[in-house]
Amino acid sequence: MKAKLLRDAGEMLEGAEVEIGSTAGTNDARSDEDVGGRSATVAPVYEVTDDEGHAEKVDTRDLKPLP
Repeated sequence: MKAKLLRDAGEMLEGAEVEIGSTAGTNDARSDEDVGGRSATVAPVYEVTDDEGHAEKVDTRDLKPLP
């Protein structure tokens, strides 16, 4: 499944198209700097990769699924 990053993740820049891989745990808290602001709601985290081979763990709230 492809998605668009809503914020920078490591060497992958905001707006990059990434491939969503397997689940990598959960994000138990978010700060004011995160997209959407502070939250205490637990959300899944996924391993994502870009076309250049970079891989990062990204909260689902920082991803927008692509059709």
